[in-house]
Amino acid sequence: MRSTFKLLFYINRQKIKKNGKCPVMGRITLDGKVSQYSTGEDVQPKFWDANKGRAVIHGQNPETSIELRELNRKLEELEEKARTAYKKSVDSAGYVSAEIIKNAVTGKAQPKEHLLALFDEHNEEYAKRVGIDRTHHTYIRYLTTRKHLYNFLQYKYGVEDVTLRSIDMQFIENFHFYLSTILKLKTISLNDYLILLCKIVRLAVKRRILSRYPFTGYKLEIPLTLHRHLTGEQLAKVMAIDLPTYRLCHTRDLFVFSTFTGLGRAEMAELSERHIVTAPDGSKWIHINRQKTKVECRIKLLDIPLKIMEKYKGEGENGRLFRVPATCSLSRSLKIIGEMCGLECHLTYYMSRHTYATEICLSNGVPIETISKMMGHSSIRTTQIYAEITNQKVRRDFGKLSEETKGMYSLPDDNMPSRVYQCGRYSGWKKECDQEKKRKGTVMYGRNKIEQGTETVFTDFCPIHFDLIPDFPYNGDRAFLYPSRNIFSMSLSLYRTLPPSWM
Repeated sequence: MRSTFKLLFYINRQKIKKNGKCPVMGRITLDGKVSQYSTGEDVQPKFWDANKGRAVIHGQNPETSIELRELNRKLEELEEKARTAYKKSVDSAGYVSAEIIKNAVTGKAQPKEHLLALFDEHNEEYAKRVGIDRTHHTYIRYLTTRKHLYNFLQYKYGVEDVTLRSIDMQFIENFHFYLSTILKLKTISLNDYLILLCKIVRLAVKRRILSRYPFTGYKLEIPLTLHRHLTGEQLAKVMAIDLPTYRLCHTRDLFVFSTFTGLGRAEMAELSERHIVTAPDGSKWIHINRQKTKVECRIKLLDIPLKIMEKYKGEGENGRLFRVPATCSLSRSLKIIGEMCGLECHLTYYMSRHTYATEICLSNGVPIETISKMMGHSSIRTTQIYAEITNQKVRRDFGKLSEETKGMYSLPDDNMPSRVYQCGRYSGWKKECDQEKKRKGTVMYGRNKIEQGTETVFTDFCPIHFDLIPDFPYNGDRAFLYPSRNIFSMSLSLYRTLPPSWM
């Protein structure tokens, strides 16, 4: 590995201490990138040789000479540390940076150079931010990704950790294969783990542990996602079924509340009286920020959610409207409810939000812009994913379109017989051209040449000749239509002779 490495010591003359001394600084330059640090030493400017980057000893009194000699010795040690760090980094990792050398010289903690070590460091920092600007759910995903990576390294390589610089494109492809074949994860699930792995590797690039991103060009497999929602019949089954336990009834009511408001589990768990706003017309609205996007959503409370709120009034703690169980508990209960209703799909809160956008709002004529505002989406593109248009609405809309356009448009009766072209070829083409050749001149096949005075037009495609101007004296001029380019071409002289009414 070839690189330009320079180490320079200098004094900062802009910062003069009370004793008249200036701090001695170190500057590491590697491949044009500079990293500076303080050596912790100082010296009077008059004793410093800027050309040598050392203190001047000769000619000084014995006490000062001893002090300056000690300073130069320390600088020599720092320089040796820098060169040793440079050589070690190049020999062991094949990569070095000015920041790495600086950390080695100053004794600063070295960045984690192994994948799982960096993962652990990241997760520790992430845990401290949970509840502030990070979610516990995402933190669990990072922990799960780390667990899968550890098991993968044991399975594939027989090691407990690998250096970040040994990671390449083959590594992530092997990890993808492990998740899909050994763990048998679905594409959506394994993509979550691959995304978090890529984030950790990007963190290594940001911290200059890696000089480049090793997964450049890698693309995640995008599954064909079916954004499912409940039909009106399925929703009616869920709402009407007689459930045997309070837990199932409570879970069903929360699901229905989400279906008629579009709120996710996290928002429902935080919903309180302060989020309920009464409009001037007496209607009640929910004003709450989505936990995921921090965008405020405003939702009008329909009759069904109002009845559910009244049913569970006073159940929540600390002023909250509902007591919302943990996600795992809700999932188990929803699965049972779905089986009891005979549904072929697994009920989730994702499905409830989707049903709200599609069946409750969009199918009843609510504009998608309004739905986006009510659901708290930061982009209407997100709403378009959720708001899948139902077949029922498609039939209704196009039935309306059919009625509105009936008799509005018509085609002229041109009395032209139909002719079938196969792959751009017509069996009767040559025969027609031979007839036209006898009647109006010569048509050249292959590369066509049209001469008009001093102008020559070449075409590389076999033309279809059209008698565009009946009873007009062509005089050898031809008009051509090229189907491959859909371009109408004619000789310039013919164009100039056309009557104004045809222009």
